[in-house]
Amino acid sequence: MVTYNDTLSRYVAELFAVEDEVLQRVRQRMAEHGVPAIHIKPEEGRFLQLLARACGARQAVEIGTLGGYSAIWIARGLLAGGVLHTIEREPERARLARENLALAGLADRVTVHEGDARQVLAQLSPRAPFDFVFIDAEKADYRDYYDWAVEHLRSGGVVAAHNAFLHGRVLDGTDANAEFIRAFNAYVAHDARVISTVFPAGDGIVVAVKA
Repeated sequence: MVTYNDTLSRYVAELFAVEDEVLQRVRQRMAEHGVPAIHIKPEEGRFLQLLARACGARQAVEIGTLGGYSAIWIARGLLAGGVLHTIEREPERARLARENLALAGLADRVTVHEGDARQVLAQLSPRAPFDFVFIDAEKADYRDYYDWAVEHLRSGGVVAAHNAFLHGRVLDGTDANAEFIRAFNAYVAHDARVISTVFPAGDGIVVAVKA
């Protein structure tokens, strides 16, 4: 049985998730600014773009901006007039993300909120219901962010969370993050509020649709 690997990753990306010059430049700028290479892969970005369009997203939230790479994929999947609110704790990364989003021509569709995610989410709550939420932040906080997302999504809305496999450590890792992700995956799998599964490419993305 063939399992997903780097060769198949390239195959999928070359067919369905080819990076344009903007996305390539954004990745390059992130590296130049010392941002760790922990962003999503192209095929994961394409999947997020597809999810956003499939659920007809006009209002979306991203928790964990990094340098704006994933925000570009998501924003490109929004319906006309759609808006993405993305949250970044680190000021320098938030600044870089704004520059990258402007480079992508998305400054008018994506708002980068700088600060603590919980505080920003509380400020965004009155804008609910949202259509799509993507979580890619501190693993210890995943469950709290997920619960916020489900509470503030419309029926049929989608929440997605990155690193479901935690680079393979989800099965037998003994570190704290592995424990957090195992507990989170099990929590979502048994949550009666949603229909859920894992997208088994890249580092795995938990996907849940609110009932």
